[in-house]
Amino acid sequence: MRDMLKRIFLVIFILLVLMAVSGFLYMQKHPLEGKNSADKVSNNPGSKITR
Repeated sequence: MRDMLKRIFLVIFILLVLMAVSGFLYMQKHPLEGKNSADKVSNNPGSKITR
């Protein structure tokens, strides 16, 4: 029983680490438009704000 719980937690931890690393690498290649939208909003008051 305890070994099974250890294995489940280990698998969940590995999946979370893989998701975090892949998400980080994805954000490095494809940055969100949120960083640029702040500059666009400050330059263009008429533009709509996306959240």
